[in-house]
Amino acid sequence: MGAAAFFGCAAIAFGPAAALVLLTVAAEPLRVLVLVAGKADEGLATLSEDGRSPISLRQMAYVSGLSFGIISGIFSIVNILADDSSGPGTVGIHGDSPYYFITSAFLTMALVLFHTFWGVIFFDACERRHAGGLGLVVGGHLLASGLTFLNPWYEASLGPIFILTLCTGLWAFRTAGGSFRNILKCLSCKQEPEGRVMLYSALQVPPKE
Repeated sequence: MGAAAFFGCAAIAFGPAAALVLLTVAAEPLRVLVLVAGKADEGLATLSEDGRSPISLRQMAYVSGLSFGIISGIFSIVNILADDSSGPGTVGIHGDSPYYFITSAFLTMALVLFHTFWGVIFFDACERRHAGGLGLVVGGHLLASGLTFLNPWYEASLGPIFILTLCTGLWAFRTAGGSFRNILKCLSCKQEPEGRVMLYSALQVPPKE
């Protein structure tokens, strides 16, 4: 049961992050560089010398936030998984909550997503010099951390935290330039033509002098 709880909680905690890495980061070497090593300046300089277009500030904010979220999530749950879930103990045997492991896994998942969203919002607020956006990010961070004080009623904190995660995600999506039209276009899987063809009738013959 310990091994099942270990791998199950790990999948819950880092499943969405792994999906984001595979779908949005793994195919771009520069994004992988920012995610793993944080060497954004070196990567941008290299691409600039080669004459290729570097990643945008929003992309770098997203990848940096995802990287920080994964690191924070690992530090948040690694001791729980290593020392408790894989050990011989049984949670709840002394009257504690039996949902400790799975609640910790869902909270870690929310924490990873939080940092990803906060990265996008914070970078945009710094670029536009919006003090209000910076304050809301810091306030959201404090609110999410404060909701964990509801322990030992661990499951009671999940609802408010995931509502806050959803609101923050929508805010980050809007900040990054997303719209409902983009969602429908993505779901339809239709690709726009790369270039436009000029009709012959649109061409004009230069006037004769």
